[in-house]
Order: sequence, then structure tokens, then C-alpha cells
Amino acid sequence: MSNVAKVPKSPSSEACSPTSTSMADMVGHLYADLSLSRKILLVATTFTSYMLFALAWNWGDMYVTSLGFSASRTAVMTNAITLAQVVGSLVAANVIVRMGIRNSYALAGALIVFGGLVSLTQAFPLVFFIRFVMGLGGALMVVMGSAIAAKVLTGRDLQIANGIGSVAFNTGLAVAMTFGGMVVGRPIIGVLIAASLSLILLIAWWIVSRMVLRPEPAQEVAQDTSFTMKDGFKEWFNWVFALAYTGLLSYYIVAFTFMDPSTIRWVVYAGIVGALSGTVVSAKTDNATKPLVVVWCALAQVIAAAAVLAMSGHRLEVLIGVILGFVIFFPMPFFVQTAFIRPGVTPRQIAVTFSIFWAVSYAGSVVIIMIFAAIADATGGLVAGTNIPVSVAPMIFIVFAEATFLIGTFLIWRWFKKQNALAVAS
Repeated sequence: MSNVAKVPKSPSSEACSPTSTSMADMVGHLYADLSLSRKILLVATTFTSYMLFALAWNWGDMYVTSLGFSASRTAVMTNAITLAQVVGSLVAANVIVRMGIRNSYALAGALIVFGGLVSLTQAFPLVFFIRFVMGLGGALMVVMGSAIAAKVLTGRDLQIANGIGSVAFNTGLAVAMTFGGMVVGRPIIGVLIAASLSLILLIAWWIVSRMVLRPEPAQEVAQDTSFTMKDGFKEWFNWVFALAYTGLLSYYIVAFTFMDPSTIRWVVYAGIVGALSGTVVSAKTDNATKPLVVVWCALAQVIAAAAVLAMSGHRLEVLIGVILGFVIFFPMPFFVQTAFIRPGVTPRQIAVTFSIFWAVSYAGSVVIIMIFAAIADATGGLVAGTNIPVSVAPMIFIVFAEATFLIGTFLIWRWFKKQNALAVAS
């Protein structure tokens, strides 16, 4: 037995020990809560920034229309942003690699602010150029929004962020349509307001992102760049994911043409409610069920789209429009989440997926809308003084185009079932 005397602990040291531990726990919890709050603030900043892009796009269209150009030139300038969305989506993933997420998103915000310069000119080439540049900013922003959420959030927080993010553009449209009457007589004011608000959000991003995002280790960056756009285009999921959305996007864009403005306003409002509801439900739904929910909602979309066509001019048209808006946007949080729940997916792969997603869907929608317009011209043109086709043929075509969302999501559901079966077998 050792003769070394054991020194008893002082009562004060025993009393302080639990207190110190509790204090450490409290500080740790406080730091964790503060860290999560900053991450949520970061994602809220990206949501609001993209919402303002939709506002700038819509009010910019009002300004372009007020310039009195020919219909063809007006269409070209209006479509400048759509064309930029295709180009910007294709290069977004590589821009992130070269500049990093923080600087890339700041660049996107700056390009959108640049769009405010359109208020200083009425020259056709300059208007087209400025609108195109602003469209590039929006394309970069929407692709990076998903990558940023995946970088800073996980689990249910990520699902909620993605769900809310899916309604950012629609929220911007709702704001633009709700307050558009205040600037319709002076569209320049609307353009300047949208640009000024975007500048404020750009400054907010620069401050908040500095608190949350940290420089990536060189080894992590090198590993992250190994998955290229070329690799992404080789993946079956990316093609089906993008092409499925193409038909739905085309229908939604055309809806602004052939539906009554008061009806489409309710479609937009119902879409916001649908997306937020879908976000809540999606967060409580297991991953295996998510693809199936999208399939059933896609079927409801086709039925509602056909009903809107059949009920055009009927007193129930607004009600059908509300149902349409809800079923279009309710599954979006589920649909977006399917890109995140793929086995072994990385943030870099997610960035590439959404680059391809937006590029293919916007490019495809341009083609579908051109076919829609060609069918309308070939079957009697438009009703005098409106944008509504004389014939029902182009509207039937766009409903069939919308049905590709049902086909694509069904294939994705089958793909996930196969992946799950392979995981169980292994």
C-alpha cells in the first residue's frame, strides 16, 4: 500500500466543478443556437435576394413594354432573361469552383443590381444587353441557392430551407403583381426600387456570409472539382429531373398568356400557400415516400390543367385556378428534395444537378413555347386585343406538355425504388 497521503478535495472545488460544467454546457448550447441562427439568416438572405430578382424581372418587363417597340423587338428583350438563364445555369457550377460560393453569389447579386441601369436607356441593343446581364445574375443565384443551403444546413433544416426556397420566385411575382399598380404608370420607378432593394440585399449577403461561410481547405476544393458538368450530363437522373420540370415550367409561363390576369393572380397566391404547406409536410415525410407524393401531385396537376382549359370563362375558373396553383407548388419541396436524397450525393454534384436542371428546363421551355405560338398562329392567331389564342389547339398542346412532369416523376420514383432495392440486397 502506498504511503503517499491523499489530498482531499476542498469543498469549494467540489462545489465549483458542477457549476463549471453547467456553464460550459450553457455556452456550448448558446453558441450552437447562435450558429444556427446565423445560418438561417444566411438562407433567408438568399431567399429574399432571388425574390427580388423576380420582382426586378416583372417590373422590368413593364418598362420594356412601355418603350413602344414593335412586338418582335419587345419579345426579344423580354426573352433576353430567359436566354441568360440558360447560359448562366450552364456556367454556374464552374463559377462556384473558380470564385467560391461567397464571391460567386456576390457577383450574382451585383449583376441583378446592374439590371437597374435599364432605366437610363431606351436603345434596343443596350436594353437587351442590360436585361441579359441581369438574367445571368438570376441564373447564378438560383443554382447557388441550393448549393449554399446544402453547405450550411442538414436534415430537416435543409428540407425546410429547400421547400421555402422553391417559392422564392413565386413570392416575388406575387409582390410584383400586388404592388404593380403603384408603378404601372411610372415603370422606371419600379425598376429603380427593385435595383435598390437588391443592392441592400447584396450588402446584407456580404456581411452575413462572412459570419457563416468559412474558406474551404485546398484539399476539399480539389476533391470537390472532380465532378464536372460533363459528368453531370452523363447521369440519367439529371436529364429526367430537368426534362420533367420543363413541361411544367412551360405550362406555367404560357398560363400568364392565355389565362385571365385576375385568375393567374390567384394561381400565384395559391402557389405560395401550396409551397409552404408542402414544405411543412415534406419535413415530416420519410425520404422513401417523397418521390411517390410528387407522382400523385403530378397527376392532380394534369387534371387541374385540363380543368382550367375546360372551364375557361366559367364562374368557377378562379376556383380551379386556385386548385391548380396549389397542386403545382405543393410537390415542389418534395421534388427538389429528390436531388438531395440520392445515395452518396455531394454538394458539388448538387450544384451541377441544378445547373443542368435550370439550363435544360429553360431551354426546353423556349422550344415548347415557340411550338405553342406556331400552333396558335396556324389555327387562327389571337383574339383581337388579347393574348388568348382563337383556337383551343395550342392550349391542348400545352396541357400535354405539362403531362411530361407526370411521366418524369414516375420514372424518378421507379429509379428510387430500384436504388432502395439494391441497397437492401447489398
